[in-house]
Amino acid sequence: MKQNLLPVVIGASVALGALLFSGYSEEKSHKLTTISPRKMADSLHAVIAADRQVYAALIVQRLDSDERRVPVTENWREGHGLPVPAQMLRRAGQSIQKGGAEFSYALRSLWPINENSGPQTEVEQTGLEYIARHPGENYYAEELLGGRGYFTAIYPDQATLSCCVECHNRHPRSPRRDFKLNEVMGAVVVRVPLEF
Repeated sequence: MKQNLLPVVIGASVALGALLFSGYSEEKSHKLTTISPRKMADSLHAVIAADRQVYAALIVQRLDSDERRVPVTENWREGHGLPVPAQMLRRAGQSIQKGGAEFSYALRSLWPINENSGPQTEVEQTGLEYIARHPGENYYAEELLGGRGYFTAIYPDQATLSCCVECHNRHPRSPRRDFKLNEVMGAVVVRVPLEF
């Protein structure tokens, strides 16, 4: 009788384990698909901001400002130099869009050197004004663009390196020339669609 019970116990254990595992997998899968738009935007921004900071600190500050080995210039092709950090961010954002990404990001400012980098929507205008008054805070809103709903997150872009301050303050097209280190110069705007 004990021998007949063993296959039943093993079979029941395997069935229970499979049931528990499938429930765990469904639960875990469900959690991954329900990430909030805010968490998604914050996560994307963390990567964008880290890449931007690393490029500015390890490449721009070191090679242009500190060692004066390679110029960093808007005309980087003609000047055989490196693109300014804003150009790197813009090109990466464009590349991601060409690849079919559902989200987007851009650099915006109330004091743009490039006129295309000024606020493009009401939400951007409001968010830029908000972060200028509250430098340690982000601004979040929903907006409708082209008939599609978006969660829009606006993150302060601070001048964390002296080379950023110097470049903006001396640039001939800069509408503002009194930036200081760690001051908000603009924002990184991240948009995540509310429906896929």
